[in-house]
Amino acid sequence: MKELVINKRQLAWSRLAPRVLAACLSCLIVLHAVPAVAEDREASQILIKNVRVFDGKEARLSSATDVWIVGNKIERISTTAARSADASAEVVDGAGRVLMPGLIESHAHLTWAATPLADLQNSLAGYEQVIATAEARNMLMRGVTSVRDMGGPVFGLKRAIDEGIVPGPRIYPSGAFVSQTSGHGDFRQQNDLHAQFGGQRFAMERKGHTLIVDGVPLVHAAVRENLRHGATQI
Repeated sequence: MKELVINKRQLAWSRLAPRVLAACLSCLIVLHAVPAVAEDREASQILIKNVRVFDGKEARLSSATDVWIVGNKIERISTTAARSADASAEVVDGAGRVLMPGLIESHAHLTWAATPLADLQNSLAGYEQVIATAEARNMLMRGVTSVRDMGGPVFGLKRAIDEGIVPGPRIYPSGAFVSQTSGHGDFRQQNDLHAQFGGQRFAMERKGHTLIVDGVPLVHAAVRENLRHGATQI
């Protein structure tokens, strides 16, 4: 298990019975969730005692065991792990609950998840970011420790999470939608003219939710703009 790299701040727990666990992963309860930092530079230690481990490989939970973590790596999973931990290690009593790897959400929109489209079209950007910050914490508390955000202005939220300012999952951002006119990311109203035809950039573009582009040169420019801000995928 030494090869399994985790973030020691992202440990998802469940109170569910073993038979329900496989079918109800979305019902996880996080018992030890604090800000998810992209890379923990401190070699601090955590000892999680008396847990049943679900590793995603075996169909059964382990018997009661201990998990010793140093920095962001699992050093040992065994009933004798406590013997190796330093006296300064943070001790978490699992009380027989289930410990499992953090869940990965491969398609999410943190700025959209809790705000209807009609509100996004008319609300202030600051309000949207507050809602997205709350949703990021909610996702972490549901056991989701990594999110691939597939469109929306989350670069600032990602930075705040990475720096430990607010709690949330590790975010892999895409940035604004890159959409052709009348495409998947064109959220204009019927009376909103395209900027090329005398209209103004509509609110969703100005706030970084989407970019309406037509033709190869503009698509290239939009993609490069997202990459410049730190997009990990388009």
